[in-house]
Amino acid sequence: MNGYIGEVVTAPARRIGLTADIHCEEEDGSDIPAEVLEALHGVDLVIDLGHTGSRNAFCRGVLDRLATLAPVLGVREFYGGDDAVLTPAEGSRVDGLARVIDVGGVRIGAIHNLEREPGPTIVTPPGGLPELDGIAVRDILAQKFAGPVDVVAYGGTHRPASLMADGVLFVNPGSPTYPKGPRRVAGEPALGTVGVLTVDQNAVSFESIDLTLWRSADA
Repeated sequence: MNGYIGEVVTAPARRIGLTADIHCEEEDGSDIPAEVLEALHGVDLVIDLGHTGSRNAFCRGVLDRLATLAPVLGVREFYGGDDAVLTPAEGSRVDGLARVIDVGGVRIGAIHNLEREPGPTIVTPPGGLPELDGIAVRDILAQKFAGPVDVVAYGGTHRPASLMADGVLFVNPGSPTYPKGPRRVAGEPALGTVGVLTVDQNAVSFESIDLTLWRSADA
């Protein structure tokens, strides 16, 4: 499990941008949609939940682009298959397959894929919502994040989602470039979604942002 769970970090923030599954192709992130940066303008922190690029090009330049908005914290992730790839750590910016970010006393557990290590599998069907009925949610999460969490931010499904289970808020920002869901065609590039998590005096709320509402004036 060494390297699978990152160090806990404390970050001063109120509005937190959430991104996942951007899947850019340019290593410098120059093909990130402008709408992503427009929609997240004014956030205090960005948490990226993995798959900024592909198994052949991690495209960490995406994180540099996001860092023009606010400090960025990300997670490592797997690209599956017979020759699975585990992306490398990058100092404190990209650390662990799972990590905890403490914002004003609210512990946010960040992870790309709930079904993979660390800790027990949490089944997450293509529909996007994890299957949590009949499991000890807090106990399993304590194993995945090496301690308790109040929020779980995850990716991998390309669908925005939010639900509460055992007092823990689960949120997924979806994908801004390859969205899935109603009226979407899986694998077809299109403007999708990002998310904003707001932490205000220990109250937490989540908003999914449809990027078609932020279509660039230059488009």
